[in-house]
Amino acid sequence: MTVRKKRRTIRRKGPKRHLRKSLVIAVLALVLVIVGIVKIPGMVTDSKLRKLGYTEVQIKKIHTDKIADMILKNQYYSEYLAQCIQDSTLRKEYISLYTKVDSSRGLSDTSLLLYNRLADIGYEDDQLDDLFENLYDWEITPLLVYDYQWDETEYIKDCKAHRDVNSQSSFTLDGDYLREFKNISTSKTVDGPILINTKNSLDESYVPSDLTDITTEYAASGQQMCNEAASAFLLMAKAALLNDTPFFASATYISYADQQSAYKSISSQVGADLADVYSERAGFSEHQTGLAVNISATYEDNEKLTSTKVYEWLSANCAKYGFILRYPPSKAAITDQADEAGHLLYVGKDLAQKIQDSGLTYDEYYELFLASWYDQTCMPSADLLNSTSCTNALQSDAEPTASAESNS
Repeated sequence: MTVRKKRRTIRRKGPKRHLRKSLVIAVLALVLVIVGIVKIPGMVTDSKLRKLGYTEVQIKKIHTDKIADMILKNQYYSEYLAQCIQDSTLRKEYISLYTKVDSSRGLSDTSLLLYNRLADIGYEDDQLDDLFENLYDWEITPLLVYDYQWDETEYIKDCKAHRDVNSQSSFTLDGDYLREFKNISTSKTVDGPILINTKNSLDESYVPSDLTDITTEYAASGQQMCNEAASAFLLMAKAALLNDTPFFASATYISYADQQSAYKSISSQVGADLADVYSERAGFSEHQTGLAVNISATYEDNEKLTSTKVYEWLSANCAKYGFILRYPPSKAAITDQADEAGHLLYVGKDLAQKIQDSGLTYDEYYELFLASWYDQTCMPSADLLNSTSCTNALQSDAEPTASAESNS
């Protein structure tokens, strides 16, 4: 038997391939170029941000927030802006405003809401920058109630000239910034909080549907208020009596017709030019809402009501029952009412407490937090609206009336 030997197949190795040095260098160069394209612009951006004054921590936040281009394009920098970027409290849509104020003045969400409200009634960006750079919120907010000021610099000067006497609790100015009975809006219903002043009136057809008599134990004869307001008033009056600071309702609901008659009577006695000093025009009285009440101290001097124990008790307690002191004498420059210290308005417990805590007059609070928006594009973000408890109304129910305008 023949045994065959297996043939071993021998594979020849080919020549070894070597990478050329030139190719390696080319690849490395390409990598460096790519890295440069990616990194160098960022390094340049960071360098420019450092020159503006930002720290490394702030620069990192700027990149995270994707606002580097915006900052460099407009050269935005202030210590306050830088700190807000670092603290993550910056609202990017108002970034330029952060460069106009310092940390002692600061910007809250309410400040930014105020900014939008002023824009909504016609103030331009440069005017707003001027106002916020020079004044505090409590000095700016009255502009929501006043007429539009074409030259805001005069208003700024007036505010600054009174800083030795003005504060969040007291406000007075030399200038006259309110034209009464101009550009009037008239509402036909009272649906929720409503503002009645020399720019906002009630239609002559409005009569509350649930007027309730108030017992003469706590009111002059014939006094009526809306049911909820009447119940709240009785609770308040009883509590005041227990505190030995009794008062009674001297004026409550007044119909449009009765107010019109009273105004005509006053006008015939003192003349049309002075009638507004002594009486409210029909439609411009809160008493028509059935939510307002004038109180009189039972045993104290009503000529000096603000110095009485009754007024002191009301100031501290009326909000607990849903009422606000509508016309604080120290804010007559805003409310345009200097002699109505005893006038209270029922707005409900929750709103009354918010108004009291704000330190604002009802006119200011309403225009800032409750009023409808004229221009939807001026509305801030839903987040800001919610954070300030601002109503998100787009349209106003009030309709301008030519007849009211012609009465001025």
